[in-house]
Amino acid sequence: MQITQQRADLVLDLFEQYYTRVFCFARKSLPAESAEDIAQEVFSRLLQLKHLEELDEISVSYLIKIADNLIKRRYNRGQRFQRFLEAAQAAKPTRASNRVEQAMPEMAADLAAKLDRLSPSEREAVRLVVCNGLSYTEAAESLGVPVSTVNNWKYRGLQKLKEMNEADNDFGNAA
Repeated sequence: MQITQQRADLVLDLFEQYYTRVFCFARKSLPAESAEDIAQEVFSRLLQLKHLEELDEISVSYLIKIADNLIKRRYNRGQRFQRFLEAAQAAKPTRASNRVEQAMPEMAADLAAKLDRLSPSEREAVRLVVCNGLSYTEAAESLGVPVSTVNNWKYRGLQKLKEMNEADNDFGNAA
């Protein structure tokens, strides 16, 4: 989608009017850096609205609702990642300690290495849908492919990651 000057000016005006209020709302739930990221994401999402110019008025409550949804999505993504780490920790105990906090850098490096073994399309689909929490539609628009293709890439990528993890666990149990 091409961003027109009218669209950019409209979003810039809204940014100047409401950025502080959106940031303050996000700041109630998040650290300053994360709140700033959320506030900026709200306005970048406005640029993606198909019929932005046709809307009569965009209120601060609309922008705050976008921020609220982004905060919830970020929280849910963090919870999913924490459950993944806990499950991986339970399946693969470390020698030094069973604390998840100590295993996180090792697990993150292991996950990154496994993601690198996926095809570029599978890796992007997993990253966008699972890691970034985008909907299939948003991921499909971002990648320029149909929704069904994103779903297939994500499914195949997760299956391969699962198989790699099972193979690692089988190898660890045999040792």
